[in-house]
Amino acid sequence: MLKITEKIKNQTYEISLKSTGIIVGEFTKVHGFYYYSENKNKSWGLWSEEFLKSLVFELEILNKDINDSIDAYFKEN
Repeated sequence: MLKITEKIKNQTYEISLKSTGIIVGEFTKVHGFYYYSENKNKSWGLWSEEFLKSLVFELEILNKDINDSIDAYFKEN
């Protein structure tokens, strides 16, 4: 459903729809975590459940290492 393309090494990933190539937003790294921001030029305002699940899945992959390190820290303390 989604195509994730790295734009700047470890900082920004462009998100587009595989079916149409339309850019829907990007994942941007801020203070160690990736966040989603929508494409302000093409915002339709309605998203399907599957689209949102796909966004969450990809964001979890990008944030996995830092989330794991936070979990490990709290397990130790």
